[in-house]
Amino acid sequence: MNLTKKALSQALKTLMGQIPFEKITINDVTNEAGVSRNTFYYHFSDINDLLSWTFDNEIVNGLESYEDLETWKDGLLSVLNYTEENRKFCLNTFHSINRDQLEIFLYDITYGMLISIMDQSYDEKILKKELKLQIADFYGRGIVAQVIHWLTTRLKEPKDDLITRIEAVTKGTIELIVQNQD
Repeated sequence: MNLTKKALSQALKTLMGQIPFEKITINDVTNEAGVSRNTFYYHFSDINDLLSWTFDNEIVNGLESYEDLETWKDGLLSVLNYTEENRKFCLNTFHSINRDQLEIFLYDITYGMLISIMDQSYDEKILKKELKLQIADFYGRGIVAQVIHWLTTRLKEPKDDLITRIEAVTKGTIELIVQNQD
């Protein structure tokens, strides 16, 4: 991983622990990271690009190994651990005009995990691709809402309880859909 990108990412996270995202400037980030504006623009087009890169590189890229039935709960736990460890950063993102960045980040993770799980569990004859995509979209958005609620309620619910609830609702409903489809 590029050390300069990582330094800029860490600078953004540090600043977001103290300042609302909308008030952070590129000068703030470059001063915090100890690099020039030109260096910033060499790597990123704007602060939103840096924010997206931060989410992608800190958590999304490490989740590929969790996209099967046996390990998806570990992947979700990894996302919840990241959210907990970076609570200020995630909440600041959520409360900013870039709220969609957090939601997109979480949605991409959950959607990919759901598709992977269904691909491994059901072949196309049992669960048609179009229905699989609809299920992943619907439950991906539902899981995002649950994780954001967990984040905004100060992480009161134990992570294991949240994961168990998500698993029960998702797995049980997918099984019902498969059994009752035309």
